[in-house]
Amino acid sequence: MIHPSVEAFGLAAALLALGAALVHRLRLPPLPAYLLVGLALGGRLEVEALEPLPSLGLLLLLFSVGLEFGPDRLGQLSHRVLRAGVWDALALPLGTGLGLLAGLEWRGALLLGGILYVSSSAVIVKLILDLRRATYPESEVVLGVLVFEDLVVAALLVLLGPEVGSGLLGGVGLALAYWVVARRLGPLLSRAVEGFSDELVLLTGAAMVGGSAALFHVLGASEGIGAFLCGVVAAGLGLRERLERLFGPVRDLGVALFFLTVGAQALGLLQGAGWLAASLAALGLLLKLPLNLRGAREAGLSPKRQHYAALYLIPRGEFNLILGALALEQGYTLVAQVAVMLVLASIPLGSLLMRYAPDWLGRSRRPGSSEVQRVGRSG
Repeated sequence: MIHPSVEAFGLAAALLALGAALVHRLRLPPLPAYLLVGLALGGRLEVEALEPLPSLGLLLLLFSVGLEFGPDRLGQLSHRVLRAGVWDALALPLGTGLGLLAGLEWRGALLLGGILYVSSSAVIVKLILDLRRATYPESEVVLGVLVFEDLVVAALLVLLGPEVGSGLLGGVGLALAYWVVARRLGPLLSRAVEGFSDELVLLTGAAMVGGSAALFHVLGASEGIGAFLCGVVAAGLGLRERLERLFGPVRDLGVALFFLTVGAQALGLLQGAGWLAASLAALGLLLKLPLNLRGAREAGLSPKRQHYAALYLIPRGEFNLILGALALEQGYTLVAQVAVMLVLASIPLGSLLMRYAPDWLGRSRRPGSSEVQRVGRSG
């Protein structure tokens, strides 16, 4: 007799493929379709039967973000990108203030601030690549801001974990250890793994991701941060391209299932949501726009590209859901509802705005070869 998980997987994969095919014809990214498929299924699909693929997909997504922002690229952040990141980061205290005004205590307010602040590195990077805009000047600034955000939220997750004392010390200690390995031992270890077969690299990478996530979880820190830092270390070992190629298909499958489960579980969480949650989610969409416009101006972008950069940072995703899950575990249902609302609204909206911004704001000129080289060197 066939196992129920196989039936659930087959149904989910078929519906996801149908949704992806429809949006492909419209030349749109597939992530909004995955969410909508999950919403359409609602409680009719036993998402628990799909585990551990959705959880693995999220870990591999954060691992891929770490690969993109390895120690070499983290070290290349220019002062102008950092200025843009500082302006963007003002959304964190502003969002925290909104939480306090909504009656939350400091921990819940800080979780809400993080949810309203952080954009989705994974979603935005994928959109930039899908839309072939990696060489555009605004993309350089946006990617730098995303690095800044991920580092801030990594510290926030350690601070707001279930065991603040041991989690904070253990998480900071492990993060420093991972950073030392990536920066100091990278060249030595990279020579050792050059001769590894693809199969050995794949299995070693999987063991690193799973082991790092489990280690951070045991210490009371976020397993997602463990996966992220594992990607930073792997990039420092010179494995970025090989691991992206080897893990890419598995990650994409897991990510599709992860966002499907988010959509399927969202209906139950949103049934008790009221006007306050909806208002906070709407404010979260608007909060960062003026900050990102000012940050893009400080980064030296033209007025048109300032608007592009601000629109690129609309989508929320993986870290917002992680913070929302943490809020739900700690009894802040309102914060979790805002996180889910923000993700469900921002990914389709951000995808459309990124796709059609050049048409609505005036088609931009593709950078010349010298500009492409400059942006490529900046990472």
